[in-house]
Amino acid sequence: MNNNNDYRYRLDSPKVTGRRQQKTTCPRCGRKRCFVRYVDTWHDCRYVDNTCGRCDHEQSCGYHYKPADLYNDQPWRNGDAAERKIPPGPPPQEKPLVPLNPQYLLKSHSPESTFWQWFTTDCARKAGFSRDDADRVFHDYAIGATRRGDVIFWQVDDQGRIRSGHIMQYNRQGHREGYQGWVHARLIEQKLLPSDFVLRQCFFGQHLLPLRPDATVCLVESEKTALILSAVHPAMLWLATCGSSGLTAEKLSVLRGRRLVVFPDSGCLGKWSQRLRQAQGISYTLSEQLEQYPPNTDLADLLLNDIA
Repeated sequence: MNNNNDYRYRLDSPKVTGRRQQKTTCPRCGRKRCFVRYVDTWHDCRYVDNTCGRCDHEQSCGYHYKPADLYNDQPWRNGDAAERKIPPGPPPQEKPLVPLNPQYLLKSHSPESTFWQWFTTDCARKAGFSRDDADRVFHDYAIGATRRGDVIFWQVDDQGRIRSGHIMQYNRQGHREGYQGWVHARLIEQKLLPSDFVLRQCFFGQHLLPLRPDATVCLVESEKTALILSAVHPAMLWLATCGSSGLTAEKLSVLRGRRLVVFPDSGCLGKWSQRLRQAQGISYTLSEQLEQYPPNTDLADLLLNDIA
């Protein structure tokens, strides 16, 4: 254990903690086992926060959220401010948003994916929506497909800027398997984007907000769930956080002034409740109905009777 009081907060490593390093999913780029969290060496090297750390992908992601940043953003979590010994310093300079070329989305706009085949057959039959409903949903959310048949869930913000596309492989039973990645990462590999491109995610479906200014917004975790519920309950505007860590104060700011109902997956109620309290100026209703079910159950599981 590190007892150097000049460096209370250190990145997790065996040299610092005396235990095996545990890398987790990056809050920004969503890649697994690439995020190194900060530990508090004054308190048994416990982790400061699940969002507080550095991504290994410095060029393609660049996420680095320090304890000083955390306590500046959330001063109520500071505890004893005099104990921290962290100089305030200037606020981090965020790189300007660089949207992707719309041609990437337009060229990918195709129903020819395994996900589409499942969505229009077994899913439609179990959830009770029509082929016309499926066509409408895929058009509204600009769903794409890769040449190998993986689905692309594009993230387009309320100003029409394309942030990236979430590529996911599904089997014919509608379950995720195999490959998961991002369009921007592929473009970086192909040198069609600069190596220092930084992904700044938005909600899946966010581009629909200005088109439906009076609709109640319903927020869920997965893109798949948002699409299914949009087909079944079209009067609501369904958005997805794209992961359990995708609910952030920055992303929630776009929902100020909107009627908002939030549906966390079972087991995520406490985490999402905390994130919602951190967002300023957001009015919402938080649903607890999924907490009675096994962990990671969502609304789509209930509709499809697919509860483990």
